[in-house]
Amino acid sequence: MQRCYSKPRPKDSYDYVSLLQYHGDPRRLAQIHSRVITSGLECDRFVAAGLVARYAALGRAGVAAARQVFDRAPHRDSFLWNVMLRGYARAGTPREALALFARSRAAAAGNRYTYTFVVKACAAVGDGAGRVGQAVHALTVRAGVEPDVFVGNALVAFYARCGDVAMARKVFDGVTEKDVVSWNSIIAGYAQNGHSDEAVALLRSMLRRGADCRPDHVTLVAVLPACAASGAVREGLWTHSYVVSTAIVMNAALASGLIAMYAACGRLDIARVVFERVLDRTQAVYTSMIQAYGSHGQGVEALDMFHQMLANGIAPDGICFVSVLSACAHGGLVDDGLEVFDMMDDHRVEKRQVHYACVVDLLGRAGQLSRALGVVEAMPFEPGRDVWGALLGASRLHGDIELAERAAERLLVLDPGNAGRYAALAQMYDDAGRWDDASTVRTMMRDRGVNKPLASSIVEGDMDA
Repeated sequence: MQRCYSKPRPKDSYDYVSLLQYHGDPRRLAQIHSRVITSGLECDRFVAAGLVARYAALGRAGVAAARQVFDRAPHRDSFLWNVMLRGYARAGTPREALALFARSRAAAAGNRYTYTFVVKACAAVGDGAGRVGQAVHALTVRAGVEPDVFVGNALVAFYARCGDVAMARKVFDGVTEKDVVSWNSIIAGYAQNGHSDEAVALLRSMLRRGADCRPDHVTLVAVLPACAASGAVREGLWTHSYVVSTAIVMNAALASGLIAMYAACGRLDIARVVFERVLDRTQAVYTSMIQAYGSHGQGVEALDMFHQMLANGIAPDGICFVSVLSACAHGGLVDDGLEVFDMMDDHRVEKRQVHYACVVDLLGRAGQLSRALGVVEAMPFEPGRDVWGALLGASRLHGDIELAERAAERLLVLDPGNAGRYAALAQMYDDAGRWDDASTVRTMMRDRGVNKPLASSIVEGDMDA
């Protein structure tokens, strides 16, 4: 006869803390919490911290219960405050984390973990958190924790998220003991803010450090778009070789970056080889290959890839439709492009400004300016600068000054600081011999303080320099 043995009930805080480490299921967690209450140990600082951490790990579903335990704890030290702050951060409720931090300053002294969680919360809030993040940064300096690698990494990511790469670099340079996360944060910050050359240069600097700080998967995913944008073929090829030699798993993000890099280098054949070697092809991987074909004017191949994706049961999103529509525009596939545009309704993907701009570009490149204007006028919302910009480009391509003037009139209101809009219209007037009108546009450009961008070239450097 089989005997059943029941475990003895925990009697002290150590037992409950041990239980909480191994049980994260919501139902089991609630049972343990009930036993904690009946044992009178809910106010124990270690048990309270364990309950807060476990509830917060459930995300939004458990953060309210975590806060209840936190509020009932009579002794809240820095450790417990940090656990709750981290819980809010992980639950995707950064504003609550910032509000809690404001309360904590009067109750407990913050340490490096406190400021790490709070800075990450500032970055997660996004728009509107700039001043708060700067104030928190000032507090880290006052507390003497700014050079700490955890705080520093969080600050680099925060400033990069706000678009202030100069400040991100200043913080990065001030971190005394940089780790791979430090390098990843600043490289990604430069790449995501359009500073591709600087991102590639940082990769070179990272490689010169040797074995103590080798790139990881995150580094490669961050730097590949920068290699593609800056034409850094050497670094891109090194990245692929590094992936192979270190047996890093070729996931969707890494494969997409390699495909884009090889496409930017003009090696569609290798981009396709990378695509074929990805076992679990996601929508992002298909989109990257579609973009690669489209950027080289191979609309038919891009369209075939799109239909292959659909045949494999992978649903497209808005970005994917932009890639297909752009490929059709560059390949002159007007009917196919319009059919793809109609398919967006079938897949319940919202048609946005960028999609209408692609259709206007599609028709405009084919010389169907009246149909392009008809699309603009029939839009269910007010056309934006991308739509009018596409119409201006098409008008210039086919020499329709009247339509170009109409598009430019709207653009000079919607996008008054874009020098390219003025230059395109002035050039059209020059080509038509309307010198006075061209001079008027250039005078308007000068009076508004709009500077024509200077041409630049990118010269690759030696990675070992």
